[in-house]
Amino acid sequence: MVRRSTPVLWCVIQPWICQAASITTLPKPDDSVVLPRQVNGDVSSSTFLRRAYHASAVLGGRVYIDGGEVSYYSGTDITFQYSNSLLSIDLTEDWTSDSVRFDSTSKPTGAANLKGGGIWVDETQGVLYTGFAGIKSDFGNNANQPQGLWSFKPDGKGGGTWQNLNSTADKMFTEKLRPFQGKIASGNGVGYFLGGTQAFFPRPPRLLCFKSNFDGPVSGLLTYDFASKKAINTSVSLASTQGSEQFGSMLYVPNFGKKGILVSVGGYIGDLQTDDSNARLASMDTARIFDIDSNAWFEQSTSGTSPRPRQEYCMAGVASDNQTYEILIYAGWGRTLGSVSVPFDDAYVLTLPGFYWTKAPYTARNPRHALSCNGVGGGQIITIGGVDTTRDGPNPLYKVVFTTTDPFSQGIAVFDLATLKITDTYTANRTSYSPAPAIQSFYNDKGRKPESGFTNSQLESVFAHQKFKATNNSDPFPPPTPSSPPTPSDSSSPSPSGSTDPSSSSKAGPIAGGVVGGVAAIAAAIALGYFLARRRTKKKGLSEEGEQHQEQQQQQQQQSPQQGQQQVVQETKWQPGGYEPYSGGGGVEAPYTDGNGNGYSGDRLYQHQQVHELPPHHVVHEMPERQNVSEMPERQNVSEMPERQNVSEMPERQNVSEMP
Repeated sequence: MVRRSTPVLWCVIQPWICQAASITTLPKPDDSVVLPRQVNGDVSSSTFLRRAYHASAVLGGRVYIDGGEVSYYSGTDITFQYSNSLLSIDLTEDWTSDSVRFDSTSKPTGAANLKGGGIWVDETQGVLYTGFAGIKSDFGNNANQPQGLWSFKPDGKGGGTWQNLNSTADKMFTEKLRPFQGKIASGNGVGYFLGGTQAFFPRPPRLLCFKSNFDGPVSGLLTYDFASKKAINTSVSLASTQGSEQFGSMLYVPNFGKKGILVSVGGYIGDLQTDDSNARLASMDTARIFDIDSNAWFEQSTSGTSPRPRQEYCMAGVASDNQTYEILIYAGWGRTLGSVSVPFDDAYVLTLPGFYWTKAPYTARNPRHALSCNGVGGGQIITIGGVDTTRDGPNPLYKVVFTTTDPFSQGIAVFDLATLKITDTYTANRTSYSPAPAIQSFYNDKGRKPESGFTNSQLESVFAHQKFKATNNSDPFPPPTPSSPPTPSDSSSPSPSGSTDPSSSSKAGPIAGGVVGGVAAIAAAIALGYFLARRRTKKKGLSEEGEQHQEQQQQQQQQSPQQGQQQVVQETKWQPGGYEPYSGGGGVEAPYTDGNGNGYSGDRLYQHQQVHELPPHHVVHEMPERQNVSEMPERQNVSEMPERQNVSEMPERQNVSEMP
């Protein structure tokens, strides 16, 4: 339950807040360049800069991207807008980040365009749900977005059908203000939303220095049953968080537990008290597990090299052919902009059921946050977007992180769990995935349990129910078919049909049986000889095929450094498998064309930090070093900014008990 607090006159008690929100060194906005709304989220690759605060999900052989904000060049100026279309990328064809094509589907009137939102996926019916979470953008015309829940039924070709569900869905989607920046997952016919933030009341006239409503953390787990169309908000029985988790990610893992589990790591823990003294980044040394079958929460200790606490990272997982489940944690930030954020450009893999962390071996150079990522088969995880965490002013802080060119072409990259490397190439129809040696060695040495053991016997029994396919060589994107929830792997096979009543047998049975038995013996002998001959031939063929495959890999390795040389906005692109050296923020900053931003993002205040000299650059192993961008604009020192003080009192928060 959210505890109530006393509202304060922020502009009176802390006048520097209003000053920071109004002072700007930007030129006067050019109204001819500021667009009323972004008609299409598919920005040309030649002008694209950044994409962030969107949501993405995979369904039926496509990854869908909804909402969020983008920046791009308009001549020599930068335009900031929010996306007004649903994008998708075809996963049934090979592509690189240079060649990938975005298919754009327009939204009907009334469908919200939100940042900090999410997508629920109903794989049984083949439907996406949007509009249940998010907040309006500060970019463009800063338009209010209508309440309501929408569904999208893909047609398999990049298009589909939108449907407004306000007349049939739970009334909370139309009668309650939608939360945003919570942890979102879906599976087993249910959508989940954990924690998040919510705007509780419109800003009063005395606080006109702020553009957005006041907001604060909310607690609890919201569940929406796709079949019954009922939404329920339940409390979270974890003393460490009370369910008030924000700015992070959560995964539905179907491979453990009778009905699957939810896994939550990282993020920001909002303080439900009145003084914010307990607000903090969540430690990555502990994972939070929700068993769907028993409605029970657990906390499990992890081992290995764990990531530093962070928020607004991306998280995705893939099941392996070794009956393990690997979860990627990539990028994010520690709530401080500037060069101190460079180390957050790292990637870690948490493997289940061992709860063991492995750090991907590469040099951090280009940190980003507010991105998304999705598992797409064969151990591949697509990463989408992210803003430049190294940019820290003195211009409006929310916009400045959008002003550099993304080193990933079109904001797209692929992380390979099998090699623990980032590349620019996606390979379709990869159905088999084996864990990297660094991960597999843990299970070889420690077994299939956490090093410290499971928290208790109940959690251990949850992980005792394992559901993995006998082989991963199947369609990675099967068509939606109505089915019941998955059952444990030790379930019995279906009974054969067409059985015969024993009473109908005749006296001729023994004679027929003898004849059939003799024929069967002869057939078995012939089959055995054929099998042995085929085995020798196949073994020889596989040996030759393996040598050919090895030669092809060597040729690809020799050719790969030649990829990605096309220039965009006078900047050399990131090389596959590696990272560019830090070049003062990752791109060239251009004059602004839109003066709406004021440093306050609506859901957070960015923290200033004076820019420090960076450590020497390092070249990624076996990868060519990228050239630094010349003639970078000189950063202005932000040390003259007034010192910020923590506001000890929070605005009044809504009681969570009012949620249905």
